[in-house]
Amino acid sequence: MALSLSVAFAAPAQARVGVATSTAVSAADAAFAASVAASGTSGALAVVVAPLQTADGAVALADRTSSPVANALADEPFYTASLSKLFVVEDVLHRARTGALTLTTADRQLLMSMLVTSDDPAMSTAWDRWGGTQMVTDVATRYGLTGTAGPADPGQWGETVTTAADVARFLSALSVTADPADATTMRFWLALATPAGADGFDQSFGLMAPGAPGAIAAKQGWMCCVDGARDLHSVGVVDGEVVVLLSRTPTGAGWDVGRAAVDAAAAALRG
Repeated sequence: MALSLSVAFAAPAQARVGVATSTAVSAADAAFAASVAASGTSGALAVVVAPLQTADGAVALADRTSSPVANALADEPFYTASLSKLFVVEDVLHRARTGALTLTTADRQLLMSMLVTSDDPAMSTAWDRWGGTQMVTDVATRYGLTGTAGPADPGQWGETVTTAADVARFLSALSVTADPADATTMRFWLALATPAGADGFDQSFGLMAPGAPGAIAAKQGWMCCVDGARDLHSVGVVDGEVVVLLSRTPTGAGWDVGRAAVDAAAAALRG
């Protein structure tokens, strides 16, 4: 498909107060556990729901009446799979904005495809061209992501390590840490995420499940079979609120098991 580089995406609304509660997060936990148990297996789910940060002049403000709500695994390390594309796109746009590098139209098309269709060859090109692990390190430093680090094998970008709390912090702070125009561009690209990834993988799960309500700008992630697990993640901004679902199930369980469990968790969060 032809993808436009133009941006006409409205700034996010102020985060809604009280939409996510500890009860909703507990319900998501329970729904995930029940779903994997029904398939005769087990798994791990990390959940964080957080308000967006907004800018008031030069001062960054989170919604003062709301704070992140998380489950017990919010600080548990997970492989990012394709979520590392978020860090790379932000870092490259940041460096271009500060004059550290120059991007062509083709370069921007490459970055867009990493978010819209989760294009792995595009990510590998960007990883090799613009600094690999150092990009993850730089983003972690600028955003204060204490649980995020590059992969042990520098060539395996999908094995970048992060936590649900860090992904939520990154998405929440994007509008006030990145240049506003770059943040808007990233949200616009995320809102264009296609039902199928460039590799044919069905991205319609979690926040992007069929019939999911609200305005959604999401990034999906999937990876098999490192350390005997399938990683399946769904993160993004839904109706002005950051939602992060990171999951891990055994390799032998199959994608359908993980997909059903993440769908159940996302539905429980919506109530």
